[in-house]
Amino acid sequence: MEDIKQDVNEITYVNYLKYEHNITKTGWVVLVFLILEDLFAREILLNQPVVISILIIQGLLLCLFIGLSIFKTWQARCLDTKNKEALFELIKVLEVIIFAVLTSTMYHSVFFHFVTLLPVVFISLTKGFKKTVPYIILSFTAQNVSQYVMLTWLNKAGAQTLISNYAYLVIIIIVQYLLFTLFCFIWSGIYNEYARGRAEKNILIDRLGDKYVQLNQAKKEIQSHYDKLIETNNQLEEANRRLTASLAELYTLQQISQAITSIFDMNELLKFVNDVIIGVMGVSHSTIALCYGSQNKLKVQVSSIFDKKDLAIVSDYINCDILKPSTEEGRSMIDNDVNEKDYPFTKGRNIKAMICVPLLAKGKTLGIVLIEHKMKDAFDDENMRLLEVIAQQVSIAIENARLYQQMHDLATLDGLTGAYNRLYFNDKLQEEFNKAQEGGHDLSFLIFDIDHFKKFNDTYGHLFGDLVLKTLSGYIKKTLRKEDIFARYGGEEFVILMPYTSLDKAREKAEDLRIGASQLVVTDRMISASITISVGVSTYPDTAGSPQELISSADDALYEAKRSGRNLVRVAKARNMSENKEIV
Repeated sequence: MEDIKQDVNEITYVNYLKYEHNITKTGWVVLVFLILEDLFAREILLNQPVVISILIIQGLLLCLFIGLSIFKTWQARCLDTKNKEALFELIKVLEVIIFAVLTSTMYHSVFFHFVTLLPVVFISLTKGFKKTVPYIILSFTAQNVSQYVMLTWLNKAGAQTLISNYAYLVIIIIVQYLLFTLFCFIWSGIYNEYARGRAEKNILIDRLGDKYVQLNQAKKEIQSHYDKLIETNNQLEEANRRLTASLAELYTLQQISQAITSIFDMNELLKFVNDVIIGVMGVSHSTIALCYGSQNKLKVQVSSIFDKKDLAIVSDYINCDILKPSTEEGRSMIDNDVNEKDYPFTKGRNIKAMICVPLLAKGKTLGIVLIEHKMKDAFDDENMRLLEVIAQQVSIAIENARLYQQMHDLATLDGLTGAYNRLYFNDKLQEEFNKAQEGGHDLSFLIFDIDHFKKFNDTYGHLFGDLVLKTLSGYIKKTLRKEDIFARYGGEEFVILMPYTSLDKAREKAEDLRIGASQLVVTDRMISASITISVGVSTYPDTAGSPQELISSADDALYEAKRSGRNLVRVAKARNMSENKEIV
């Protein structure tokens, strides 16, 4: 509390100095009015002539008082604190004396002794009662002495009257000074308490204000740190989200990469990739469509849409104008507010958002990946970027699958006719024969060639001969079952392996093929020709007990057909039988 008391005293003194100049000016006005009042009382009330000497003395004292005030104000700006206080004490003493002397020159001075105490009252505001007592004594003494001197100088009779009644006068003066002393005591106490309370309040307010400023600054710093923590947390969350997305992306790409190296069937590969997309992207539907033909028409390859009606709509309307930027220009597109009118393939499925990404390989569009969601604004640029990365891998997978298929075709298919080659057929023959043995079912074998094929090459050229082979091969493939194996065995010679087929069924099939072939007309520009075939048939276990016997017995039957006139079907001899049966 000591520092507060010190601050209070300083503030009280500062407040007094702040208002002292105005108080001093008020004193000037009071003195002027007292002088005027004295003139009025003498001239009007008492009909006494104006005493020029008294008026001069009053004017000089007033000027001296004003000069001291001005001097004090000027010195307050120039002197340091220590010298300033000593000078102000001297000036206060002079002001008290001047007030006392000036009031003693007035006619009603006895009744206005309180005026003498005005400087003392002001002093009591800052110094307190105890330090004001010397000034009261000084004022009392100066007033009585100066009044006696003035009365003696101006009016000796008056002085004698004053002296004769001095006891009475002294009593009056003493009573007045006692009253004003009490007033100074009470006033100084009240004022000091008021000033002290107000000062303490102001100090507390100032200190609270400082504390508030400090707290506000601390709050701002805490808020700044909090904002930085929030920002850092957001950055960490964003980094974590990106890391999670990256891990998911890496895992997805790893899965697709593994599938690329292990799955060579196109449909199986695309089905696997489509399932991965649904799992990673969290979408309602995913569809992969590939481009076919010279116009790059889209054909749905795999889709998560299981409803046959909805899938049919997608298949029928997927080649719409709005997807052309992806199929023709190779651009990805995203739409988070799908209008069914713009996307006819979404009819009836309440799709609200979609992403379409092209499958690109060597600058060519292989197809599209189309993902859909039933919520608006379900996708963002990150989703599209991830799907583009997946699409790149899918494009590689498709290209690899096609290359594998091409290599497989080169290794297994005849380049001219599209039938399997002899090497592949021999492998399948052994495989199917083992299955027939283990399963105990029939396995039939057909071998046939084109009658008089050399005539076509000699007459019309080898290109026309090749056309004959392709035409016949195309017809044969259309008539076979899925499980039948059709191969070009050499030159104009073809073979058919028919699992789960008895000898009678094989004979009927051979006859149908013979008749169908005879009805074919091969045309090339101005050239037209008809063909016929001869067929040999064998069956395990009826006519053969091994793969070699299947071939040899059927080959024998083929030669029998040729010897018999061609354009015939012959069946191999039954095991342990000497003659073949002829079937017309």
